[in-house]
Amino acid sequence: MRWFLAVFILLLAANTAAAQVDDPSDGLVGGTAVVVPPIAPIPYGFSNSVIDHNGRLWIVDVTYEWAPLPNGFRSLTRTTRVTVIESDATTKRTAQFSGAFQIVGIGRQAVYAIVTDYARFPFAPSPQPVIPAMVTGRWLVPLGPSFPNFPSLEVPSQAEVKVSAVGDDGAPDTIAFVDIPSSPRILEPTGAVIPTAVPTRLRTVQMFQSDGKSFTPLTPSPIPIP
Repeated sequence: MRWFLAVFILLLAANTAAAQVDDPSDGLVGGTAVVVPPIAPIPYGFSNSVIDHNGRLWIVDVTYEWAPLPNGFRSLTRTTRVTVIESDATTKRTAQFSGAFQIVGIGRQAVYAIVTDYARFPFAPSPQPVIPAMVTGRWLVPLGPSFPNFPSLEVPSQAEVKVSAVGDDGAPDTIAFVDIPSSPRILEPTGAVIPTAVPTRLRTVQMFQSDGKSFTPLTPSPIPIP
């Protein structure tokens, strides 16, 4: 009986050791690597629509496309299709642009939108977690009489855009870039000394006029906010 128990323990130990050895065919089918077939990008998006002061209907359809990969998702493209229907409801024009459009205001001369562009990441597998898309630029554009061509005005990353129709029917629209307050967060590690003053950045305001075809600065230099 003792001999049988000793032999059983030896066989069990040998089997356990063999199970812990890396199998070169692990993750393979029949010793051959499994290739994951490519999957078509999955589009999704959102839509917004407004009517301007001339009775034109503007429809903004933003589309994002993500491609599934075995280790996560990678962003491919972001495009916006803008459709304008004239006030007589008979004329329709459509154009497609790169980037994501967000309507921020309706002036007398145009509908204003911020176009946000993003960094593009290569469509390839990676062992690292997927990094979210990073904003590379923001521009203000007027959707108006010059559509599908329009000027653009770069918007600071920390600024909000305000639009207002002022004066009579022929007056240009007033636009302001207003810096939002910073909100620094300080994490207090053990034994750290917190500074008595938290550094803050200078906030400014920039103002412009627009006739729907071009931008004219009202402030030669940004105005500091106390």
